[in-house]
Amino acid sequence: MIDRRIILEAKTLIKAGHKVTLLAGFETPKEEHFEQNGIDIHRYCYDWDDERLKAIRAKLPRNESLVRFVNKAYMFLAKRFLEISPFDQFIISKALDFPADAYHVHDLPCLKAGYYASKARNVPLIYDAHELYYAQEVLPAKLQKIYFKLEKKYIKYPNIVITVNEFIASLMAERYQIKEPKVIMNCTEIPNHFQPDIAKQKLQNKGKIPSDYKIILYQGWISSERNLDTLIKGVKWFPPNACLVIIGYGDYEKNLRQIAEQEGISEKVFFLGQVPSEEMLNYSSGADIGVIPYLPIDDNHLYCSPNKFFEYILAGVPIIAEKLPFFQKMSEQYGVVQTANMSSPESFGNMVSQLLSEEETLEQMKISCHNASKELNWDEESKKLLLFYQDIVS
Repeated sequence: MIDRRIILEAKTLIKAGHKVTLLAGFETPKEEHFEQNGIDIHRYCYDWDDERLKAIRAKLPRNESLVRFVNKAYMFLAKRFLEISPFDQFIISKALDFPADAYHVHDLPCLKAGYYASKARNVPLIYDAHELYYAQEVLPAKLQKIYFKLEKKYIKYPNIVITVNEFIASLMAERYQIKEPKVIMNCTEIPNHFQPDIAKQKLQNKGKIPSDYKIILYQGWISSERNLDTLIKGVKWFPPNACLVIIGYGDYEKNLRQIAEQEGISEKVFFLGQVPSEEMLNYSSGADIGVIPYLPIDDNHLYCSPNKFFEYILAGVPIIAEKLPFFQKMSEQYGVVQTANMSSPESFGNMVSQLLSEEETLEQMKISCHNASKELNWDEESKKLLLFYQDIVS
């Protein structure tokens, strides 16, 4: 999958008259080249070799022992002494296969390669940081330090740095001593064939959900660090006519199914599997409440502003979330979020029951979502992107 943010930015640039070549998927099962939404897409498989080493091997005599020795010696030296790693060199070589007037790189793994590619072409570099990459809780502490130093070193080179919200922008400015990055939020767009009137029926049909159930929805990646256990356990405090629906995929789903069995609430938890991103709003707009269960386990979770928040807004679905800075701001500014203690299944379940029992409050939150969607949409955010590119040109 290619991140929705990347696709939306590419479509915006194409609509403005630019040509976009997208290099992605350096660990995909097979190499692919295709066009999508006018974007020239190339997905590669990194073979864990080095483009420079390949050139050296091509000049060696046909001697397997010599080739093995050169391979081992080169990789030993590359890891310790070469500024450009084999992976960076792979990306650089692919990037330089195409003409470019600017390089727009997404997230830390591509930053160094983007810098050297832009330097080789003498063209501008845009760095689009979707998160504080080094601060991921799943990374070992040693790797976090390495990534922090790497980003701090290379983030000073891009002509423009962009990130996803003002909180992360402020942290990046403070920790890296750079000018505060620009912000483009993870807003989305209404799909061409948006049918909110039949969305609940689509959800019911896909999940075989009883028609009288109120639907509490989680959509997104299913993994252990997303606090999904709380959602499952919280169903015990739902009113009798409410259920939890999960759209998404991930290996952790089997753990959630086991928890639902152990808690005795399997009949009120529905796993709907993966839905194409362009179809998501045609399902999520059928929910009564959307939930974002993230806890502040690291800086990225603490200051998150995830895709699903903006999807819920456009779908007209009120939100329950932890009292994190971004959600608190959205609650105060737009009235679209109710906060709860998402570390407590009982607190979460009781908030669901309270909202469902307060029909006027819930209806007002839906109206607030509609009002907020006039600002929190990709049409508005895309204007920022084009202005940033104008700055680079000028």
